[in-house]
Amino acid sequence: MTKPTVIAHRGFSAVAPENTLPAFQRAIDAGADMIEFDVRLTADKQFVVIHDSTLERTTNGCGLVENHTLSQLQMLDAGAWFGHDFTGAFLPSLGEALKLCQNRVLVNVEVKTELQDDLALNGIADLVGKQVDALGSTRSVVISSYTRRIITRLRDRHEHLTTALLSDEHFTDEAITKLAYASGATALHIPHQLASSSIVEQTKQAGLLSAVHTVNETSHMQTLIQMGFDALFTDHPDRMRAQVDRHSESKETMWSRYLSTSELTPRS
Repeated sequence: MTKPTVIAHRGFSAVAPENTLPAFQRAIDAGADMIEFDVRLTADKQFVVIHDSTLERTTNGCGLVENHTLSQLQMLDAGAWFGHDFTGAFLPSLGEALKLCQNRVLVNVEVKTELQDDLALNGIADLVGKQVDALGSTRSVVISSYTRRIITRLRDRHEHLTTALLSDEHFTDEAITKLAYASGATALHIPHQLASSSIVEQTKQAGLLSAVHTVNETSHMQTLIQMGFDALFTDHPDRMRAQVDRHSESKETMWSRYLSTSELTPRS
């Protein structure tokens, strides 16, 4: 029996500054199966790893991420806000993050944007697809987004890539599953507040993988593991690792099985 994939949310973000290389290294050391991080497009059309659209919360900079070049962003301190031990940590590029994880851990790249224009969204999807391709990471990376247009574009133009639709909409379990399937996604990612045994069954029937974010309490971990979700996001991958290993001795997770299968047939 496969066991749920342990996904470190923005790295081991409980003990290191989120979305930085130190957080990713600590997640690997803690036994995470996959690391999730967020990327945004810079002024010079590069992808930088950061969650917010603005710089104030997690760096010593100010203003919008999109108004700065990658080199400008990487001059900022992205660690001191979390603790003195992390002073000097920087915002990694997509390439730097993938290289750290390559051949060591699976990756979930969440594409963040506030853009609504289809042409601009197509460009973002194409660019992230090309960069993942160029780094030879297609068999170890899942690309996710709340923006359906990005997922459908990846399906249409980069069908060999694996995608996940994020949704926090309060639809019925059947409706949200149909939305993910129609988008061409491989998986549906939902907040733990929407988790239920019903949505596990709906996604399985649709041939989708299911994941829940962000689960930090041990009691919640146990409940969601029992429900049968394929993956669980957490800020505490060490806790989740212990709970998942207690549930199953299998070394294989659903995501590792899926991504290692080269004979995947993309859905249309």
